[in-house]
Amino acid sequence: MFMRIFSYLTVALLVATSSLTGQSALEKSSLQAHERLNASMERLAELREEIGSEKIPLTKKRDTLFAELRDLRRAANRAQRLSDNQSSDLLSFESTLSAQGEMVDYLISLSAEFARTFGSQLDPSEYAFYKDKISASELAAEDPHISALEKLGPQKSILAAGLDRMESLSGGATYAGKAITAGGLLEDGTFVRFGPVTFFASESGKAGLVEQGESTEPVVRTIMGGEFDEEIVSIASGAKGILPIDSTLDNAMAIAATKESILDHIGKGGIWIYPILGFAFLSLAVAAFKTVELSSLPKPKEGFLSEVLSKLANRDKEGAAHAANTASGPMGKMIQQGVKYSDHDPELVEEILYESMVDTQPKVMRLLPFISVTAAVAPLLGLLGTVTGMINTFNRIKIFGTGDAKSLSGGISEALITTEFGLIVAIPALLLYAILSRKAKGYLARMEKMSISFVNGIKTIA
Repeated sequence: MFMRIFSYLTVALLVATSSLTGQSALEKSSLQAHERLNASMERLAELREEIGSEKIPLTKKRDTLFAELRDLRRAANRAQRLSDNQSSDLLSFESTLSAQGEMVDYLISLSAEFARTFGSQLDPSEYAFYKDKISASELAAEDPHISALEKLGPQKSILAAGLDRMESLSGGATYAGKAITAGGLLEDGTFVRFGPVTFFASESGKAGLVEQGESTEPVVRTIMGGEFDEEIVSIASGAKGILPIDSTLDNAMAIAATKESILDHIGKGGIWIYPILGFAFLSLAVAAFKTVELSSLPKPKEGFLSEVLSKLANRDKEGAAHAANTASGPMGKMIQQGVKYSDHDPELVEEILYESMVDTQPKVMRLLPFISVTAAVAPLLGLLGTVTGMINTFNRIKIFGTGDAKSLSGGISEALITTEFGLIVAIPALLLYAILSRKAKGYLARMEKMSISFVNGIKTIA
């Protein structure tokens, strides 16, 4: 117990001693803190005073700098807008320049194409006048070492030449030159150009229409056998005249040039055309002969047979013979034979009359089979000519190819013309044979009818 109280007292004493010691240290620390606080407050006051003295100039400087910044930003914005506008203008200018360059290139190529087309459309007589300008235009268009501006010069020149030519041709033009006339002679003369047509009048008086030949020189084609030569020469010399203008641009003249005589047409038929024509002429001669022969066959007059039979019925054989002698030709001879043997058996008389008919038939029908043969043979000869013509055509194709139409026209003409003439001969021959054979058979039928009537009359009398 005592020990516990002693312990409490000891603890209390220690606590009191430490409290006194801590209080002394606390006061010292508080004093030091107060001193530092005062020093800091003084420093703060000094800083505030210093800041206050420097704030106004700094604010002014800041405002000045902000103003300068705004000005610089405005200037930068103006410069940016100006730069953007200049860039846009530059792009627009570059685009315009590129488009104009493309247009210039297109015009150059178009002009070069015009030069080529212009050269191909020129009349052979005019080409010498424009040859240099056409060549210069084509060379300039293809030259990569000269500028577009330099290329435009020759192009403008050829365009101006084309316009001048068009203006000059609207009312016609004449100019001197050379051309190949009929006979293959290169002659000096005067060209007369009127629209798309050109004529030439040589110094020797030959004239005609100008065409492009196989050579570079123009070729003169005679118009309608030289009918308009004097008119063309008159106009070429500056006088008045009439020009033969073909409104179809040479198509009518080309068609007229294809017209040929019958002999020229036959000559293209080859060797087989001549047998066909031979058959045709012979058949025509036979047909003419048979027409005359059959038409000239005597025919008894009306009532001839009745008169003969009437006299025979009256037992007047001499009178019947005299009446029969009045008729000539095969029918008259047949009745005369019938009267001569009228006293015999009717069957014998019938045989005699039939014999007379049989004897007459070859004479009436002779040569008619030749016309029939012609009608059958002519198409076959035409077909033969077609085959040989096609063989010749294929042989020429092997040599010349299919590009040269003129080299093939001979075989094709032979193939078609022989067939044409074969049918031309066969069809009339067939018709003539039908007409003449019908006429011959009609005569024989009439003769047979007369013989039957005569026999029947004799049988009645008997």
